[in-house]
Amino acid sequence: MRFDPPTLARLRKGVLKRGQVLAGLLAEVLAGKDKQRELAAIGLSDRPGLREEDRLRLALDQVEARRTLIDAGDDRYGRCDVCGEDLGLPALDEMPWADRCRAHAGA
Repeated sequence: MRFDPPTLARLRKGVLKRGQVLAGLLAEVLAGKDKQRELAAIGLSDRPGLREEDRLRLALDQVEARRTLIDAGDDRYGRCDVCGEDLGLPALDEMPWADRCRAHAGA
């Protein structure tokens, strides 16, 4: 296992917190509220052509995929989905839901 249990628990908590924020924003968007500013603040405004709710659903899918890997003890958690590079604990502490390295972040 690449991460000890306390580290994995901390990272999982961060993933779940991100999911809660996204789910709350999605509920507000579906209720007709404009959340462009909030989406920009969490880095979800850079996907032109997608509606707010679609951007939020994609982000929630990403969060769920990371949670699933953590819960399964899958070694792919913390690695780039494209090239398999280790993202490193400092990056995961900052963004535990990350799924791409810097080189593939825009892919």
